Amino acid sequence: MSLKERDLERIVDFYLRVRKEAVTTLSDGLGHKPHFSLRSLCRALVVASKNPCGMFKRSLYEAFCLSFLTQLDTGSYQIVEKLISSYLIGDEKAVKAVKKQPIPPPQDSSQDFLEFEGYWVKKGFLEPVPPDEYILTASVRKNLRDLVRVVSIGKLPVLLQGETSVGKTSLIRYLAKSSGNKCVRINNHEHTDLQEYVGSYAADTSGKLVFTEGLLVDAMRRGYWIILDELNLAPTDVLEALNRVLDDNRELFIPETQEVVKAHPNFMLFATQNPPGAYGGRKMLSRAFRNRFVELHFNEIPSPELEFILHKRCQMAPSYAKKMVNVMTDLQ
Repeated sequence: MSLKERDLERIVDFYLRVRKEAVTTLSDGLGHKPHFSLRSLCRALVVASKNPCGMFKRSLYEAFCLSFLTQLDTGSYQIVEKLISSYLIGDEKAVKAVKKQPIPPPQDSSQDFLEFEGYWVKKGFLEPVPPDEYILTASVRKNLRDLVRVVSIGKLPVLLQGETSVGKTSLIRYLAKSSGNKCVRINNHEHTDLQEYVGSYAADTSGKLVFTEGLLVDAMRRGYWIILDELNLAPTDVLEALNRVLDDNRELFIPETQEVVKAHPNFMLFATQNPPGAYGGRKMLSRAFRNRFVELHFNEIPSPELEFILHKRCQMAPSYAKKMVNVMTDLQ
């Protein structure tokens, strides 16, 4: 899709402005200065060029939100969202006109799509079963919206970061079950073996030595979603093996069989981590490695929402739910 000269100028102006704000004003979810590079800009432009929303201005807006928003803290998120709107769409009236237009479902007669928070997700081969016990509060819906945006229009690897028990893994599982996609999980630790990802030779029932593929290879072949929990606990050799999977070609080389596995079109990779330094053994992933992901930061769930979740999930009286949350808050 060709851009007018004025549109190109506004994109460049936005990029220079957000880079300046990153140094002087903005913070990511950990309180650090966010890192925006040409990779961030190129990722946004590549997504927008496919016009996934069927409307150029909306596709441009969503692509830049995907690439520049989700790693930020709440205040910085709002600042950058306003910059994206003003630079790439226009005045407030134009922004409202673009945002109120619903995104049409993809024109693909061979696939079924399901709508989540205004975005369309490809239906998996399982029957969609939204978990009744999962409670969608305001902050959870915001996180879901950011996650679905990536799954819907980006199909990029996603790194979810936040304190323990803020709902990183459970949100991915909710979306997978609700869209009929099979989701598998690898729980990383300091002694995670690469064989768990790729596979290893083992004797079958007849005593013959055969290669059994690991969870990652199986997910790539079959088009499953995979969650790599606690990724910043994984050993270096595991992280190095993931590099080709995280690239645009989405491939994995298996040294034992000398085979290159290409990912199924429905394959999605999600990773989670707790903040490095705050939890024992978690290391800081390199900037080059993290740049391969779209980063999402999850804040702690506000107390009123925790009370509502307890009330709905546990059939607990609101007054008792409030007392329990107050006790938890006092202990922190």
